[in-house]
Amino acid sequence: MSVIRNASTPWGISVPGQPNLATTRWRVVADQTDRLFYAESALSPNVFWVDLKRLDFSEGAPAMKLDLGVDMSRILSGEVSGQFVAADPFAFEPAE
Repeated sequence: MSVIRNASTPWGISVPGQPNLATTRWRVVADQTDRLFYAESALSPNVFWVDLKRLDFSEGAPAMKLDLGVDMSRILSGEVSGQFVAADPFAFEPAE
């Protein structure tokens, strides 16, 4: 995470004439070996993570989401797999 923090665009930065430059809002690291997903908001010093082994990805399992709040305003810390709640699946637009 420390390397990512050093490469992140500072919060609130705006450079006239460079519309592609955007503030870093969050940082994530995926540990594919241990199936852990780490995240942190640019607005909070806390790191939280999801132990993907604790989630049900089987066919027919309900769609779940982790509510991060508006602009990631919800403060999360530690392992949060137990805080996922049922949600409607994302509706994709049909291909044309």
